[in-house]
Amino acid sequence: MIILLGVIVASGHLANAKGAVVASAILLVGVTATRLVVQYRRRRTALRARAEIAHACAVLASYLRVGQVPSAALAIAAADCEVLREGHQTRTLGGDVVPVWRLQARRQGHSGLLELARAWQVSTETGAPMSSTLDQVATSLAADQALTQVVNSELAAARATGKVMAILPGCGLGIGYLLGGDPARWLLAGPAGWACLLGGVALACAGVLWIEALARQVSTEV
Repeated sequence: MIILLGVIVASGHLANAKGAVVASAILLVGVTATRLVVQYRRRRTALRARAEIAHACAVLASYLRVGQVPSAALAIAAADCEVLREGHQTRTLGGDVVPVWRLQARRQGHSGLLELARAWQVSTETGAPMSSTLDQVATSLAADQALTQVVNSELAAARATGKVMAILPGCGLGIGYLLGGDPARWLLAGPAGWACLLGGVALACAGVLWIEALARQVSTEV
């Protein structure tokens, strides 16, 4: 909204085609930057959630391994692991933790709770030892977490390359000035320059978003 308001104000102030072109270019850059920031925050939140769930399952499995009954193990683990507190509160009130964890698993980065819910349900319904089942879940989630970290480390280079490519047109303008030209004046002087400006900005923004989409698709498939 702030970017859109700025574009409207800028267009109204300049009140000509050049102003509209500049405002449109600023809008494209602003929308792209906002989208990248939002995606970055979502990615960080999801990674943090996955790490917390892997840790919570390992803690829960460790308490079961030393002989704690499931309800007591969950209560102790929930004191240290916030992601388990909602399930613990439900169990304290006499409810079933499995539907709670299945519902939580729909949130971004919380898919590991689905494995925990399945393991808990199988152990409860069949009487199988819950400690060994949750040990396997904890080991699986820890391995997934390690793989995710490796993949994201590798993708960081690709994301950085996309952002570097986006600023290359700006470097080209700088080189133009060093050679004695005035590229910005030409870009704003007439229809040909306006077309080049908008086309260049649009292609740069599309390239960054495309690289980010490819990286996100790869990280999602892991």
